[in-house]
Amino acid sequence: MTLPAQTRTDKGVRGFELDLHVAFAQPLPEAQARAALLMLEGFTLDLYRPHPAALRREGEEASLDADAGVPSARLTGPLRDPEVVRAALAALLVGPARYVEVGVRGFLRSAQGQTDWMPWRRNAVLPRARVAEVTFEPGVRFVLE
Repeated sequence: MTLPAQTRTDKGVRGFELDLHVAFAQPLPEAQARAALLMLEGFTLDLYRPHPAALRREGEEASLDADAGVPSARLTGPLRDPEVVRAALAALLVGPARYVEVGVRGFLRSAQGQTDWMPWRRNAVLPRARVAEVTFEPGVRFVLE
């Protein structure tokens, strides 16, 4: 079975994928950050941490403190079930998230595997209680705060 172009992750294709960024209210330990995002399984997860140079004091060597925590995360991948994503967003916004950015974003993946993301066509800012109003239109980013 061949998947439609918008849900393929092969090299040399273009389409649309869910692009979700979560900023936590406070940096979480890695295990806790992963647990908070469990409802969103099946997506590629990138946990963002501060660069080691940003954590050093003058005269010290740059080193990554494992206990510094994860301040934010990004999930990308094909959108399969919008209702599951909305439920996960609602749970995150009631729990550990300070704000969430979510939308279906266009991409172009080169033959070498490098992904270029298209710019957002429109941004919509909503209060965190209005998760049900998030539509998954291509090129529209919703910011829930």
